[in-house]
Amino acid sequence: MTISSAFGNANSGLTATGKRAAVVSNNIANALTPGYSRRDVAVGEVVVDGRGAGVTVNGVTRASNQALTNDRRTAEAVANRDQHVATTLATFNTALGEPDDPFSLFGQYQNLESSLRSLALTPESIPLQTQVLDAAKSLANRFNQLEAQAQTIRTNADGEIARNVGIVNDNLEQIEKLNIQISRGKVSGRDVTSLEDQRKTLIDEVSGFIPIREIARDNGKIDLMTKEGVFLLAGKPRQVEFTRATTVTSASSLAGGQLSGLSVEGIDITPGSSASFAVAQGGLAGLFQVRDEVAPDFQNKMDALASDVMQRFESADPTILPGDPGLFTDNGAAFNIAAQTGLAGRIMINTSVDPAQGGDLWRIRDGVGAATEGVVGNADIIFMVLDNLSAFQAPPTGAGLSSQGTAIDMVANITSIVGTSRVSAESRLASSTASSQSLRNVEAEATAVDTDFELQQLLIIEQAYAANARVIQTASQMINLLMEL
Repeated sequence: MTISSAFGNANSGLTATGKRAAVVSNNIANALTPGYSRRDVAVGEVVVDGRGAGVTVNGVTRASNQALTNDRRTAEAVANRDQHVATTLATFNTALGEPDDPFSLFGQYQNLESSLRSLALTPESIPLQTQVLDAAKSLANRFNQLEAQAQTIRTNADGEIARNVGIVNDNLEQIEKLNIQISRGKVSGRDVTSLEDQRKTLIDEVSGFIPIREIARDNGKIDLMTKEGVFLLAGKPRQVEFTRATTVTSASSLAGGQLSGLSVEGIDITPGSSASFAVAQGGLAGLFQVRDEVAPDFQNKMDALASDVMQRFESADPTILPGDPGLFTDNGAAFNIAAQTGLAGRIMINTSVDPAQGGDLWRIRDGVGAATEGVVGNADIIFMVLDNLSAFQAPPTGAGLSSQGTAIDMVANITSIVGTSRVSAESRLASSTASSQSLRNVEAEATAVDTDFELQQLLIIEQAYAANARVIQTASQMINLLMEL
């Protein structure tokens, strides 16, 4: 080896060593930076006329494991869907309350029945009549509140879908721009690892809403496709389409056309639908499930309970004519099976029994349709109402119950169903979250920065730098000796 070749080899070694030191230092500095992947310097041998002529830096590479990343993204998408469902069911379960809570729906039923039993023993008591009126009002108000809460949840879910779709479309546009920058950088030999990190973070966010697959293209570009096979990015981003509802009512539905589905340039990908490319997982799937399944099912159950209590009071009152309302009304009207949807939000007390609205308290005892006050000690109608409340009847449409029961059985069973659904949803969430976290940890082990390892690399780099510097120093001394000859 000539002195000049020794100089060249050592100089190229110093250059490569300097680059490695910079990359390792950057790794350590970003060890806790979210989305950062470990960098490595790719070094190659330079050969001239069949002889080694030092080393060259071929570029900087990111640590990655696409299989692990795909699995982690899928698990996170499942957890995101489960999170929305579990949170909503927990909200409904809390709203219904525990059986021993006097303010729960079950407690309101008990309070009304208890006040009726007290009035049956002393039917002439105005305070007890007032107590029945107050208990009936509280029950009606509780139904109204539960319906309003379900409507708010559906409205918020619809709005959140619109917001998330906007994020997805924005991210797809940014990913397209990064694709171009990365491709140009690779062609020109520039370090594009930071751009690749940015792109990976954006893809992770999109995948949290709609699970996707990456498809590699030339010069570091990628396309994105849903798990079901619809391209979201194919060279250019494809717009995800959704129209936010101006209003969401209890009667609003996807099938009825009042609510929007999800599509990509005309291809239906609506979660929960029968479409061939319907998205099955992800945050958007969870929001659609809340808007179109979980909340409407809860509303149907509340409407069923409201219809049950209305009909039990109507059929127990001999003073009202067919088509006339009883103690509970549908916004002033009698129960109508064709108008059951949204009933929980409209149920109210008959104004004829409420002194605050021009009614008479004694009609609670003598019948809503009574023209004049009856015998103050006659509790026949009260007993008929109590008999109806404790009678075993078939569950109304939408209750989700299969067996007959009393009025209080109905609310107890529905409360139990909602509670059981919550427990099941939380169990699924715990499982999917654990799976997601486990895969996140495994991916981190494969791609994240290990500071201990990087510090060891710095020691090796220091030794390599010293060795190359020593070669240059020795070669310089040899040249000096030759010059003195």
